[in-house]
Amino acid sequence: MFGKKKQYPVPNAYGLTPAEQVKLTSGVDFWGTEAFPQAGIPRFRMSDGPHGLRFQAGAGDHLGINDSTPSTAFPTGSALACTWDPALVAQMGTAIGREARSLHVDMVLGPGVNIKRNPLCGRNFEYFSEDPFLAGQLAAGWIKGAQSAGVGACLKHYAVNNQENDRLRSDSLVDPIALHALYLEAFRIAVTEAQPEGVMCSYNLINGTYASDDAYLLSTVLRKQWGFRGTVITDWGALNDKTAALNAGTDLEMPGNRHLFDKQALRDLASGRLQPAALTRAVAKIAQLAQKPRPAFTGDRDQLLRDNAQLAEKIEEQAAVLLKNDDHILPLTATDKIAVIGQMAAATRFQGAGSSHINAAETVSITQGLNAAGITYTYADGRDQKKAVAAAQAADKVVFVAGLPETAESEGFDRETMALPTDQNALISAIAAVNPHIVVLLVAGAPVTLPWFDQVQGLLNLYLGGEHVGTAAARLLYGAVTPSGKLAETYPLHYADVPSSALYDRNTLSVAYAESLYVGYRYYEKAQVPVRFPFGYGLSYTTFAVSDSHLSQATVKPGETIQVTVTVRNTGARTGAEVVQVYVGNDPDAALTPLKTLQGFAKVTLAPGAAQTVTIDLPAQAFSEWDDQAQQFVLPQGQRTVIVATSSAAAEVAATLPVTLQGTSRTRRAAPIPAWYRHPQGLPVVADFEKLSGRTVTPPHQPRPGEFTKYSTPKEMGQYSWVVRQITAIAKQQMIGTDHPTSAEDRFMETTIMNTPLIRLSQQSSGALPLAAVDRLVAAANRHYTGLITGRPR
Repeated sequence: MFGKKKQYPVPNAYGLTPAEQVKLTSGVDFWGTEAFPQAGIPRFRMSDGPHGLRFQAGAGDHLGINDSTPSTAFPTGSALACTWDPALVAQMGTAIGREARSLHVDMVLGPGVNIKRNPLCGRNFEYFSEDPFLAGQLAAGWIKGAQSAGVGACLKHYAVNNQENDRLRSDSLVDPIALHALYLEAFRIAVTEAQPEGVMCSYNLINGTYASDDAYLLSTVLRKQWGFRGTVITDWGALNDKTAALNAGTDLEMPGNRHLFDKQALRDLASGRLQPAALTRAVAKIAQLAQKPRPAFTGDRDQLLRDNAQLAEKIEEQAAVLLKNDDHILPLTATDKIAVIGQMAAATRFQGAGSSHINAAETVSITQGLNAAGITYTYADGRDQKKAVAAAQAADKVVFVAGLPETAESEGFDRETMALPTDQNALISAIAAVNPHIVVLLVAGAPVTLPWFDQVQGLLNLYLGGEHVGTAAARLLYGAVTPSGKLAETYPLHYADVPSSALYDRNTLSVAYAESLYVGYRYYEKAQVPVRFPFGYGLSYTTFAVSDSHLSQATVKPGETIQVTVTVRNTGARTGAEVVQVYVGNDPDAALTPLKTLQGFAKVTLAPGAAQTVTIDLPAQAFSEWDDQAQQFVLPQGQRTVIVATSSAAAEVAATLPVTLQGTSRTRRAAPIPAWYRHPQGLPVVADFEKLSGRTVTPPHQPRPGEFTKYSTPKEMGQYSWVVRQITAIAKQQMIGTDHPTSAEDRFMETTIMNTPLIRLSQQSSGALPLAAVDRLVAAANRHYTGLITGRPR
């Protein structure tokens, strides 16, 4: 109980007093909820995902990224998406769910479906795609798989969370069409098709309101429009205002923070600011999670990890994307004299850094995979360029392993460039001068620029392929399996071609999504910008023909579903898989409308000479447009096309089928739309975005003494306050062990400390940084020395 008894306008739900109900809405520790045995509400245990289980025994140690129980490290989201196989993703979800139950975990925090707005986002390796339909379908598969094992899935990060720099206080400014048609659509699909037990709200603001406080997103959209039946959980430390959050639709604040805001919530309940119905809902949702019967794990966990390692390998074999294969340099043959070059061949990255970092049960590098397969090769790590070039010159073919270092891709900060390390680029060019028969294995969680592309014959993109990436790579290189991955994101030629490139991370607090829904192929195609590799692209060791495409009917009415049927034939000499991709083509002159959008797909595995007929459903939703006034997707009238293809590129279109929409005649927007949004040419500008959205972008501002608040960061305040600098140095020593971190994990920790608002640090400190200390630090930075003593900032 808290303080003296008061009368509160709320029933004693589950036999809990109002104070106990408020207490239930905040976690008890870093990973779990409060338990009230007398009310039949047990503790509920969560752990990080999404490409493996990051389980910390006991209460955990905040952001102890490496301190976790060994588990399977599956390929990360960017690799997983290239399988284009929701059923395979479901197998992975089930596997993670079983590992979770083997450690008595009730919910895994995943999957993540945020749209890849810009290739520099530090967390892109965790996310699926630039396309919401593909991301949503894969997320639905992951959720169904995990929940089939009796473990709850927590879909994240809701919503419009597309950068890591200043993610805890950035304001994503977005127009309503882009919001619903692009940034919310993957969440909508995942929720309506799979009903995750949880949805995690993000740190950032959306159009001026923190995600945890956003009643429109949490109640109107998520619960009323989509029918979400689960629990809304904050990201760790994302709660902004407990009362506003509960009223808006947030149910559970994580992590446990010694109930920092409970007394205020009780006062607000007594005063009427906290709505009794909101508290009752939150209590019911949390109890629903905690009371759900979950199966006990039966079997041997060590055997489970061995089985899951094989599944991780299978997924990577299906995910790797063959991007270039001139003169059929791949697959390699046993008689080829091979030189393997690159440090990453022996120390192969298989995951990114941050909260998703898995303590892998076992790992196989590329050289270890080749060794296990009995492949003979010479190896040079490339640090001595002369030795590497000599090894390449003496070989028939070169396998060069290139990629991003571990410090480049992490939660908590964004990449600074799309470039690979300069020494790698230079070495590839030097080798090409003496031996052009080069196959590059690319190890990176997101697109990179490829200045040497025309100098090599082969390029196989492994992404971040999980703990058995080396075994999979060896099998792919030598043709034991045929590559079948398709890109889930566009590879631009240059970073300057990216529609958000001029604005991304330039104003991290007031973020104009000026390109609207023109992201990825939606922009490149309509703006006629050439790309390195288009969305949906991927080669194979065999060939396919797609024919006999036809529709079940040539008209679509509201509520109807039509089918597109095609025949796929393997016309080559190897077993392989093709992905049939179905797009809806739009009016090229329509404003805020891409030339086409993905609305269906199917992956088909065929033996040589075999054929299969594939039918793909296209519901009316696939042709509908967001109507913000009606607050729903509406089927319009007019002509569209159904495009059957094997990538988004025009050269890979197999058929274009006309269809007539018999929907509603829509009234055009009264306010004029800036010309760029009808025919995007070049990059968007903020002034046009402000006209389109009605939002005002706040210019960047460096705060100075007198302007600091609890939302300011140690990095900002430390420039003016010796006290803040000293406390920050102590925190780094305690949490990292050094003031000068070098590893990706330590850099993530340092960024977390330096760039987290003081109030958020307090929320995650388990009492180590109380609110009174926050007030004193703010006072010190503002040079309000009386406040430093009294703890009352101005």
